[in-house]
Amino acid sequence: MFEDCDLGDGSSVPSDFPKGSLGPPGGAEHALACGLSGQLNALGEPSLFPLPHAAEVYRLLWIRPGAHPVSVRFERQGESGQLRGAQTNGKGLDTPGDLLEESTALAPPSQVRDLVTQIDAASFWSPPTRPASLPTVASGSLWIFEGARAGEYRVRVFQRDTLARDPAFSALGRTLLGASGLHLQGGVY
Repeated sequence: MFEDCDLGDGSSVPSDFPKGSLGPPGGAEHALACGLSGQLNALGEPSLFPLPHAAEVYRLLWIRPGAHPVSVRFERQGESGQLRGAQTNGKGLDTPGDLLEESTALAPPSQVRDLVTQIDAASFWSPPTRPASLPTVASGSLWIFEGARAGEYRVRVFQRDTLARDPAFSALGRTLLGASGLHLQGGVY
């Protein structure tokens, strides 16, 4: 289901993405999974799969060509939660950079309710359609939404243009970025 990813510097990390979850299975999909996994590793992010059944966690990985990779993780603990944002000094899916900025904050019940409402509005837990093609960062930013709860895992991948046509996921992504506490360079695209 998962394969190790060579980072090109003699080290490796396990892939954070199950085969076929990002696009049609094959070498190109594995290369994308490894590129994303390398970025998550540099951002200090753990794999979301598998998680204990009691855990509920969501993550956005935002990759822009020529800009710093960003991750925002929301962990729900009943009525409260925690947010962690991070960005590296890397660029796009190139060689992962060093951690540039990291923030953590407690999410009060009102913010948790708002995030859960947006997650539900996006139909995040509906069965995903298998991606017909492999997303690329060449045509704009990549937005990778992951979630794990009750032993289930989902990943949804959007390119900039497809995210623009999905107002619920677009709103969720912007809300997570806004709640991250990070000082983001450039616009949100």
